[in-house]
Order: sequence, then C-alpha cells, then structure tokens
Amino acid sequence: MKINEPENRINGAGYEESNIKSDKITTPYQKEMLFRQAIENSIPSGIAVIDETGKQVYINQAFCKMVGWGEDELLGKLPPYPYWSLPDIEILNNALQLTLNNNAPKEGFDLVFCHKTGKLLPVNVIISSFKQNNNETFFLANVIDLTQRKKDEEALKESHLLLMSSIESQKDIIIFSIDQYYNYLYFNKAHWKAMKFAYNSEVNIGINFLDCISKDEDRRLLKEKTDLALKGKSQSLIQRFGDVNLDYYEVFLNPILNEKNKIIGCTYFARNITDRMQAEKALKESETKFKEIINQVNDAIIVFDQQGKIVIWNKGAEQLCGLNAHEILNKNIVDIRYQLTPPQFKDRELIEKNINGILTFQTPEVFNKIIDSEIVIQNSGSLRNIQSTVFPIELDRSHLFCAIIRDTTEIKRFENELLRISAEKDKFYSIIAQYLYTPFNVFNNFSKLMAEELDNLPIKEIQKMAKMMSKSASNLYSLLDNLIQWTRMNQGKIPFEPQKLNFKNVNQDAISLLKRNAEAKNIKINYSVTDEINVFADIFMLKTILRNLVTNAIKFANSNGQINIYAQETSSDTIISVHYEGITITSDYLTKLFDFSQIHSTLGVPEEKGTTLGLLLCNEYVEKHGGKIWVEGDSGNSCEFKFTLPNSV
Repeated sequence: MKINEPENRINGAGYEESNIKSDKITTPYQKEMLFRQAIENSIPSGIAVIDETGKQVYINQAFCKMVGWGEDELLGKLPPYPYWSLPDIEILNNALQLTLNNNAPKEGFDLVFCHKTGKLLPVNVIISSFKQNNNETFFLANVIDLTQRKKDEEALKESHLLLMSSIESQKDIIIFSIDQYYNYLYFNKAHWKAMKFAYNSEVNIGINFLDCISKDEDRRLLKEKTDLALKGKSQSLIQRFGDVNLDYYEVFLNPILNEKNKIIGCTYFARNITDRMQAEKALKESETKFKEIINQVNDAIIVFDQQGKIVIWNKGAEQLCGLNAHEILNKNIVDIRYQLTPPQFKDRELIEKNINGILTFQTPEVFNKIIDSEIVIQNSGSLRNIQSTVFPIELDRSHLFCAIIRDTTEIKRFENELLRISAEKDKFYSIIAQYLYTPFNVFNNFSKLMAEELDNLPIKEIQKMAKMMSKSASNLYSLLDNLIQWTRMNQGKIPFEPQKLNFKNVNQDAISLLKRNAEAKNIKINYSVTDEINVFADIFMLKTILRNLVTNAIKFANSNGQINIYAQETSSDTIISVHYEGITITSDYLTKLFDFSQIHSTLGVPEEKGTTLGLLLCNEYVEKHGGKIWVEGDSGNSCEFKFTLPNSV
C-alpha cells in the first residue's frame, strides 16, 4: 500500500496504520498500532516524518502544538516548511540535506524553528531513518523544545572545576581535565591506571591527551567529542576503549569556563562499567522503533497495566529515579512508588488507595492533571522536586496507564531563591528607610524653622538646633558608611588582607575619633591591653569592628559612665571585649543582634536612635577572620560585646 493513499498513513514508529475502529480490532498487529498511535499523540516531544523527497507525511499532536500549525497546514508540504525560521533557512536546508543523505549526526541538530505567531523556537532534532514494507525510506524526527533549557543555560553562567581528594579513593571513578589544546591539566590515580592498562601509556601534566591514545578509532572518537565540548556542548557516551586491554566506560564531557565565561578546557568524568556491560550483553533483546522514540525523551515515561505491573520504564525514568529498567520491569507500581516516596510521606495504605483509584477509574479527576510532589533518588538519596501527570491508554477492552514525570528541582530552587532575595531586599529597603527617616526629619524640621523664624530665634536656641542637626548629620554619616561597607562586603569588593598587628596601636587609632562623642556624655573610655598582644587581622576591618562596638556602647551607656576595652590572649586566639553599663538588654534581644532576618532598632540613652546594622557588619568581618562574636548581659544594666581573632596564620 502506498504512503500517499488517504486511508493509510505512516505512524511515528515507521509503520502503516489504518483507520480501524476499536470494536473491530482482532489482530495483535492492529492492537499494537492503536497503542503506538495513542503513545505518540500523548508524549510531550514532537514527532515528524518526511519521505525521500522531503515531503512531510506525518506529525503528532505535540509537534503541531509546539509549532502552532495544524496537520492540514503541514502534511504534504515540501521544504521550506512553514515553521522554518527565515534567518536560519540556510542552516535548516543543510540539516535537511544531511538527513536525506543519511548523514545526520547521532546527537541530532540544534536548530531554530518559527512558531506560527512569529516567536523563534530553539529545538533539538534527532533523526532516525527506516524503511517501509515497499522498501521506501522515511526519516523520523524527534523534536524537543529547548526553550526552557536555553533560559536555564543563560541563567547558569558559572562553571568551575571541583577535584576533591575523596575521588582518589573511588577505584572505578575517573576524572581528568585538559586545556583547549588537549594538554593535561589534572588527572586522578584511576585515570593514570586506566591509561596504563588500556594503552600502556604513562600520562603526565602538560602532555597531549590524544597522543597517549594508541588506538586510532578511540582517538578519533574522543577528539570528536572533545571538540564539541570545547565548543560549549556537553557530551556523554558509553564506549569500549583500549587496544592492549579492553574496558567499557560511561563518559561525561563538560566545558570548563573561566570568570569571563570563556571556555578554557574540558573535564572528563568516567565510570568503569565493564562488568555491567558484560552482564547485559547476554540479556540484550531487540528493541522496537517505539522504544527508541520513548528512550529519546528526556522526561521519565512509565507505563503500567491494569494490574499495576510496570511494562515500560524509559531512560528518562532511570536517570530521574536512579533505578534501571531491568530492575523495575514487571514490578508493581505501588512498590516502586513507595520506594521513591520521601520518609515523611511513606504511607503504603494511602499509596495503594491512590493507585487503585487510577486502575479502577474511580478517580478520573486525576487524569491529565499536573501534580507537584517529591521523590528520593535511589542511587544518591537526594530529594528531587517533580511534576507528574498520568492518563489512560485504551487498547480494545483493556487499558494501560502512562505517567510522564519531569524533574523541576532546579526550577523550584530558582523560584525559592528569587522569593528569598526579593523578601530580603524589600525588608532591607524598609529598614534603611526607617533609619534615614529620623535624621532627615530633624534636618527638615529645623531647617524649615530656621528659614521662617531665624530673626526671632535667640542665639542659644539656634546653637541648640545646630548642635542637634550636627548630631543627626554625624549619625547619618555613620549609617551611610556602614551601609556602603555592608553593600561592598556582600558584593565581594572589599579586599581581605590579614597581617600581624599590634592590637593596642590599632585600638588607640580606631577609637581616637570617638572621644568627642564620649566626652559629650561625660563617658570615659578605658582600655587594658598590653603592648605585647598581637593579632592576625585585616587592619581596615578590625578598626571598623572596634569603632562600631564602641559607638554602640557610647549610645547605650549611662552618662558619666565608663566603657572598658579588654584583650585576653589564649593558646589559639585573642578574645576582645567592650564592656559598659547602660540600658538592660533582654536575652531574647541578644539572640537577634547578629541575625539579618531579625534586624531591628531600639531607643538609646537618652532617646537616641540605635541600630544593629553596624553590629551586623561587625559579625560579617569577624566571621571573615574565622572568629565569632557574641554579647553577654545580666539582670542589671551591664552589657559586654566579645569577639575573637586569630593570633597567627
């Protein structure tokens, strides 16, 4: 039967399918066709088939939805197709010619289609050729929408090399990296041993990786994959390597990017899977075109029958769940769902009830409904967020149930991070606005009063207002200085240059500018520090810590009081304390002083506006030195801030 006869068409698996009514289905072949058609029109990736002339002879519903055109607008069309992007017409034509010449790359094409609305649509197209019974050749395209992936790739601009010593203990884990000229940058012991075993080559840093591979076929394949990775395309493969000895490895190649987002090399991660490959070799079975299509879909596709027995478990399910198909097929979906459920939700009775509602159609409202949940990955124990949907597939008088599961962990993480950043930003702006209100209000009121009543005000009143405005200006300057330092610190713009310092000299220099503020309240600043105490610290950060703590003490200490600064050396560090007597600080308040989420203000003495922003900056700087900061208070009016600094490197 010819391909263009109206009563038949090519289905997504490369077979003719007839318009057979379900009540007339009698042969296994006809059942299989309906099953295949139902799956093809249900999976989320697009499927399209062209003949040897380039004419489009088949498309599934997902493809039509993806590009925006209907079957009547696409079937029978010759290139250029309606969904081809005009700026990329030459690239698309080249890809088509490679396809018609059976030269399409195994990894497929990264192309740009054009939606009917005019919106550009990045896609990945993987080509499979097949012949029909009349020996005609057709080309099946599995089309995956890359829009979300492209967005994620743009958001993730940082890539770096993490080589941990613990990897060395993993005998079957190989890690090595090369620069853009194929020269070794790093390799672990497992790689050194593997190269010696497979090629009798001794590798060294700086030598050419490809020169160490004595087998031409292996060298050609690795160069091809490496070149793609150096162009920014991550690669993976399972391959047999070696000529002296033979081993199978699962290899992942990823580009290395520097701080300017420029590719400077490539990292390899490989696992020796020789034993697994040898075990699977005896168990290999022929796979249908349908299974090939399903396995090319990145999402997990799981199909189970009315008894709950799993009949399909694609590669996407293996990668997402950490369970191989040969471990899962023919097992009950309830057992596997229970196995993947996080501990806090493990309720087998509830899981059985939900699955039974699907199998018996007692809960039809769950069909085609997107449900957010979590699963535990079996090979790592990590928790992943997923979106899943399940729908029935009718086969004559029986049903299968197809579940499609997508990993949304990264999307959820980005959403939560954005919400957290937004909330902190709003809180920060609100707090700063509160801090700025009082000094600006003083300026506004006094400047307005002086502008309107200057001639009528006595000189002492003017001096009093000027003094209050000066004090507000000083507080405002201190606030803005802390704010600028806080911002620069969180942006990584303040250099950290610790050195050996005499604490007494630094302390005297830091508090010299605060004596006038202390004298205004008749407060005496005492410090009991010997000349011999040295600390290892950044001088700018240490002065900032001392100024903020002493400034805070001046604000809250009683008039005519004292502020005492102590330094005590221990075997590993130096404990520095700032003690004063003043406003009682409750224990609940003390726990919030160095927590940004609890940032707040309170009244000082007398009626001075104090702020914890400077204390938060102190906390950041102390932690930068590897120390800790805390505050101690008693039931009276005594308060003491303490922090530690290292004595040496």
